[in-house]
Amino acid sequence: MRKFSVLIALVLVVSMLLAACQPAAEPVVEPVVEEPVVEEPVVEEPVVEEPVVEEPVVEEPVSQNPYLGSNKLDGNGAPNTFFDDIHIRRGFAYAFDWDAVVDEIYQGEAVQSKVLSLIGMPGYDPEADYYTLDLEKAAEEFMLADVDKDGIPAGEDPDDVWEMGFRLQMGYNTGNATRQTYAEILQANLAEINEKFVLEVLGLPWPAYLAAQRAHKLPIMVAGWLEDIHDAHNWYQPYTTGTYGARQNLPEDLRVQFKAFLDEGVTKVDPAERHAIYQQFNQLYFDEAVGIPVVLVTSHGYEQSYLSGRIMNPIFAGDYYKTIEKSGGADPTTIVNASIGDADTLDPALSYDTASGEIIQNVYETLVYYDGIATDKFVGQLAESWEVSEDGTVWTFKLREGVKFHEGGDLTPSDVVYSFVRGLLQGGYSSPQWLLAEPILGVGIDDITGIVDDFASADSRETLVANPPEKLVGACETVYSHFATDDDANTVTITLAQGWGPWLATIAQGWGSIMDKEWVVENGGWNGECDTWQNTYGMVSADNPFSAIMNGTGAYKLDHWTPGEEIVLTAFDGYWGEPAKTPRVAIKIVPEFGTRFAMLQAQEADIIDVDTALRPQVDQLVGEIAIYNPETNAYDDPIPVCTVDTSLLGLDRFSTEGCEEGNGQPLRLYYGRPALQQDVLIFNFFIE
Repeated sequence: MRKFSVLIALVLVVSMLLAACQPAAEPVVEPVVEEPVVEEPVVEEPVVEEPVVEEPVVEEPVSQNPYLGSNKLDGNGAPNTFFDDIHIRRGFAYAFDWDAVVDEIYQGEAVQSKVLSLIGMPGYDPEADYYTLDLEKAAEEFMLADVDKDGIPAGEDPDDVWEMGFRLQMGYNTGNATRQTYAEILQANLAEINEKFVLEVLGLPWPAYLAAQRAHKLPIMVAGWLEDIHDAHNWYQPYTTGTYGARQNLPEDLRVQFKAFLDEGVTKVDPAERHAIYQQFNQLYFDEAVGIPVVLVTSHGYEQSYLSGRIMNPIFAGDYYKTIEKSGGADPTTIVNASIGDADTLDPALSYDTASGEIIQNVYETLVYYDGIATDKFVGQLAESWEVSEDGTVWTFKLREGVKFHEGGDLTPSDVVYSFVRGLLQGGYSSPQWLLAEPILGVGIDDITGIVDDFASADSRETLVANPPEKLVGACETVYSHFATDDDANTVTITLAQGWGPWLATIAQGWGSIMDKEWVVENGGWNGECDTWQNTYGMVSADNPFSAIMNGTGAYKLDHWTPGEEIVLTAFDGYWGEPAKTPRVAIKIVPEFGTRFAMLQAQEADIIDVDTALRPQVDQLVGEIAIYNPETNAYDDPIPVCTVDTSLLGLDRFSTEGCEEGNGQPLRLYYGRPALQQDVLIFNFFIE
């Protein structure tokens, strides 16, 4: 074993010696072997579709109309298109009770209005179709309605108005018990038709009520109208294409139909032709149930018997104080009128309500004015005389000399032109300017935008100013072209687009008032240049610099206005004519009748507003009565009242036989003249 180990060792040694003696070997360069690219197989992961979760549609927040409850047809509200359904409108019409109005509100001193025009006017037709109280027909109409617009009548649709019901509010101006009663009549009758029909009655302060109307927010409202001029056109236009038609959001296709009748009717001279046209108008108004004419009332006006000289002209916007003399009462130097409504604006070009109009007619003046109690006769006011061409298109007015504005300016022909042009260019359908626009610019052109862009920018200043400047300047120049002045002769000439029979009646009202151009410009008004007028178009009272200030030529000037409390006028010492009989006038805003009545009893108020429903309380204080005589179109001299029986209706309430001295009560009553006004219940076709 040991020998074998030695042998192995010797072999190893020899091998090592042999290896050491051999030459060095070349280095072996191993070839670069590229490893094959091993592509890993693409393993497509299965597409795992996550479940599609539809996010809830987030609707843009919609401002809720507070007068529509939930604003949905869910039994707790009504949608804003509620009254665009003709059957809803007809249902409301058949639910109204005119007899209750005549007997309960007006104590028998009224008759139902069947059409918009008044007795004796073209279009007045006692045989015309009209609505009467009929709850069964009302229910039928409601069941035909399709408020949810799914094509299924409500009577067959559990999701529509007959089963769901509705809730909405009808507003009235606080203190006006007559309008409140209208709403309560509808409220009761609708609930009788269907207990799910809820009409809430809401009183609003006058400014808020007016603002809500103009903003198209009230679903149903009372639209009262005191005629501007004694003509049928003045009744048909406001309730369709004019002021109230705009507040109703009357659909354009319906507005166009009414406008065609109006444009044709006003151009006719023959009353028979006009009557035939207006009969078609009446039928359309009835068929579409655009509104509900209520009643025509007769006069029933109170005053303290120590007053004298009051002119009871029904077309006046309230009282004309210049002629009233006061010889008694708590303060003989101040006429106190306790009223229910405050003014909205004191700008004559914008004012279109009686509360504002009353102030304007006492502070500002027009070229002509009404002759006492007459509604169709005129006398010069700022114009001492006038002439008219044979075709009735050119009118030349000679102004009085020496007339001063309250702030000291002199009346000039340029002031007259500026006042008319400013009003026409200020325009807008919330103003009375349509009454001047049509005779001056042409029938059918009832707003300045009609000659700018064919009414595309009507009531939208933003749209108007986007018109090419040359169009705007051209429209202004067109208006100016209808007026001419002669300073040497102290005259103003106005050229109408066509003959216009009621032209004097048109300019005798507040919108015909003349303002001091220099004063207006100094106080932030339009500068009279044709490249700037668009910036004052469609002015609203809140933005109008002349809503709270005045500078007229009248017998009274504005002393102060405290909104919601009082407006005070004082006699103007520099008045050109016969001065005011009483130094001071205070119009107190007193919405609550009890307070007004207490003021009258204490002789702290000389004139007060009294709703018909409250007349029995005041009638007991009547000591003499002046009764209207239709033959003379005036009131006869007052006669003593012997007794008053408030259980009787009408004139029978006042006994005038059997006494010479009367009953010794303090009030005088003016009784029986048909009023030139009426209320119409109107529906808002698209409530905003």
